[in-house]
Amino acid sequence: MENPKFSLVVWTRDTNEVFFRDFMESVVAQIYENWELYVIDEGQGDYIRRITAEFFPEDDRVHYRQLKTSKGKAYAYNIGFHFVLTDAARRGEKEGYLVVADQHDRLNPNTFLAMAGKAENMPDLIYTDHDELVGTERMHPHFKPEYNKELLLHRNYIGEFVAISYLAARQVGEFQEKLKEAVVYDYLLRLGDQKREVVRVPSLLYHRRMVARSNYKKASKHKEEVLTEQMLVAAAALRRRGVDATVEKAADDTYWKVLYDGKDVLSHENEYLILRNPKVRPLTRKNLERMYGLLRQKDVAVVGARFIKQGFAIDNCGYIFDETGIAYPAFYGQKIYRATYEQLASIPRDVSMVDSGYCMIDAKVYRKIGGFDPKLSGRDVMLDFCLRAKQHGFRTVVEPAVIARDLARENESSQASNALLMERWGEVIATGDPYYNPNLPVGLGNYLDIS
Repeated sequence: MENPKFSLVVWTRDTNEVFFRDFMESVVAQIYENWELYVIDEGQGDYIRRITAEFFPEDDRVHYRQLKTSKGKAYAYNIGFHFVLTDAARRGEKEGYLVVADQHDRLNPNTFLAMAGKAENMPDLIYTDHDELVGTERMHPHFKPEYNKELLLHRNYIGEFVAISYLAARQVGEFQEKLKEAVVYDYLLRLGDQKREVVRVPSLLYHRRMVARSNYKKASKHKEEVLTEQMLVAAAALRRRGVDATVEKAADDTYWKVLYDGKDVLSHENEYLILRNPKVRPLTRKNLERMYGLLRQKDVAVVGARFIKQGFAIDNCGYIFDETGIAYPAFYGQKIYRATYEQLASIPRDVSMVDSGYCMIDAKVYRKIGGFDPKLSGRDVMLDFCLRAKQHGFRTVVEPAVIARDLARENESSQASNALLMERWGEVIATGDPYYNPNLPVGLGNYLDIS
């Protein structure tokens, strides 16, 4: 679709006037012009109306609505979405995007222009990279992968700024008004209950305002409330999808653990294959349970481990391929006891490839896609297999809680193998690794923290 409309819905409550004016300035500065703004004000007197009129005195793209009751973010978003979709229907507009943003944050001048460039085929969801506003300084960039179903179950890596197509919004329905903190996260998971087209714009197009709370106890309590509600939402999503798992806190409060039930792994030996090189030594317990628990999800084909080497350094936690088809070990050389970029070396997530030295493969998928290609060598064998699995709609997941060490690391691909791989997958590989971000360095120095 050319020039899609972006309908921005903003909920105002307990508004900081300086920050709100900053937000409005960023809307005024948009280069792309086919947008509209709905300010949903939760009864704060007249000053939000006055500021809106000050910035947009004669702009019929801007709408102000004052709520009569105070029922929270989800209620305000539902009211805003109702106005957008009703007005769009009245104008005969069937396609467009509903966008939610925080009243104190800021858009990049190119935000809607860049998102419009990704909307040609009208995907269901568009999201972007973001950074953080601390005072007047931009810092801590969050460079995100393309849609990562497993990672999203362990944290809301997508964030609070999203564009949802009119069609998807009608299908998914309203925001859950019983929620207070995980309103957008719940909506993202409900979108993901069915197969959807999700597109990422790998640019820092959204700037999230970080405001420190003056009271430490209140700040800690609020953080705990957010985490608890997000965990409840993730658990609800797993139940809806028929996945046998529980959710509990992790040592780091930026994500949580999803514990998949794989206790009966030995009773289902005909359902999976275990690859384990003779020189590989597993270092953790209950590895088969952990891997099988993940593999029981109907769309998972391969589950791999995190490998470490001497000095408590990571050998790999999944692999990242470059535009020539070379696969590099993710987080190579980074210490296992230190924080990694976005803590991704500790969180189960979808990857393009895992280490073939120790992994579990769904037996039906293995047979369906014809097993491994004997014409390939080294890492190309597993990369080709995982790419074929993805082509058939299956995921490859790395489980960092399963740790192993390879005592004889020899897994290089030949030039002939690489040439065959590129002949077969060149167009796919040229677009870049979907589970990595092009703004991050490629090669052995991948996932270096550049914040």
